[in-house]
Amino acid sequence: MGSVIFSICAIALVIGVGAVAYRVGLIDGAKVKFLSDITYWITAPAMLFHAIANADVLGAFGSHLGVAAAAGACSALAFVIIGGGLMHVRGGDLVVGAMSSSLNNAAYIGIPIAVYVFSETTHVVPILIFQLGFFTPMFFIMADIAGAGKKTKFSSVIAMVVKNPMVIAAAIGFVFSLLPFELPTLLEVSTSMLGDGAPPIILLAFGASIVGQRGSHAHLFSGATILASMSKLFVQPLVACGVGYLLGMSNYELMVVTVMAGLPTAQNAFIAALRARTGEGIAQGTVLITTLASLPLSIATAWIFHSLLGV
Repeated sequence: MGSVIFSICAIALVIGVGAVAYRVGLIDGAKVKFLSDITYWITAPAMLFHAIANADVLGAFGSHLGVAAAAGACSALAFVIIGGGLMHVRGGDLVVGAMSSSLNNAAYIGIPIAVYVFSETTHVVPILIFQLGFFTPMFFIMADIAGAGKKTKFSSVIAMVVKNPMVIAAAIGFVFSLLPFELPTLLEVSTSMLGDGAPPIILLAFGASIVGQRGSHAHLFSGATILASMSKLFVQPLVACGVGYLLGMSNYELMVVTVMAGLPTAQNAFIAALRARTGEGIAQGTVLITTLASLPLSIATAWIFHSLLGV
């Protein structure tokens, strides 16, 4: 229990260092973009490739993938039912709200938590498979359709997915994991070296980006934003824990899937909103609220599992 809390606090501290560095001028917007680009194109794909290539990938398609799918779908459905039915959220706001309430920041926050808290990068793989393979393309299409009558070509969505460096890294990693021989030493060492740089760079850039966010705060505490945030922070982890229990997971596995389901909303929700010019306020507010709240909730989750189940 102590090591889990210590690791989460260490993550929060590194994020804080990035925020302070931005505030005092050591990191500006251009440097945040540079760090993000390095992470997006090089270090995070290298880490994902290395993790998948050395993992039992067939196991990723088991219960953990089912939990990720069920938790994501249920949190999105909760927003649609309550937001659309009781709060009369409509159109692009409904689509972006559902996306914000369900899409995990698995790459930017999930990887560091998996590395530093659970010492196992492959905990992120089932989430990435579900999100990159299904949820993200689906929501981008729906957001584009909802946004001011914008037409969406299926080919453009496919191109967006196949050009994603995380998708490419995951696909190549799957191929190597299925080969009947170990990863070549040169590739093993080089991708490990690059991948080791991903978590700290991600956390520094993420902390700086929180301070550097600009935009209207009018939607920050709107009903739709609060609903999306609550669905993401509470409905998704509770569903993950419940489904994992029904699937017979161990207490430790239940803690893993619950903590991973409580990750903050992915930046892709805001990107989709900007692209479609709809629901931007909901996406920005949900990303900010869930980012600030997710780490304390992760500590609370770990404490509950320790107190009740002895994990």
